[in-house]
This record gives sequence, C-alpha cells and structure tokens, in this order.
Amino acid sequence: MIIAFYIILIGSMICFGGSAICALYWAASTGQFRDMTKGSETIFGEDEPIGEITDSFPGINVQEEIARKKEKKNKRFLPWRKL
Repeated sequence: MIIAFYIILIGSMICFGGSAICALYWAASTGQFRDMTKGSETIFGEDEPIGEITDSFPGINVQEEIARKKEKKNKRFLPWRKL
C-alpha cells in the first residue's frame, strides 16, 4: 500500500515536471519572452496614460492617498538623518 503511494507520488511529480518543461519550451520557441514590455503595456487603454494612476475606489481620493503615503514615508525615522 505504501509502495503504491510512492509510485503515484513519483509519477505525478514526473508528469508535472514534464509539463512544466514542455510549457517553457513552447514559450521560448514561440517568442513569448522576446518582448516583455509589450504585454505589460497592453492593459492600458488609448486614453489612459502610462504610469499615471487613473483608477480609484469609491470614497478614496487617489491623489490624496499618494501624497499621504509619501509624507508618511518621508517621516519615517532614519538614524543617519537629522531631525
């Protein structure tokens, strides 16, 4: 019974590893790794500028939230910086 468990475990590991190697081979041979930035820029629409935050949640002002986080980051205590 224990041997059957190990046979199934090792067999599934071989199948999973083989499928991962096949997926990586397919991605490399079809050129999926050639242009990494193209895929990251396709999520932006024509009217949405790249690098600017335009999304927001109801009740939260994005610009105020960014300014608050920057201010909090600047107030962090750093021993080498004089207060």
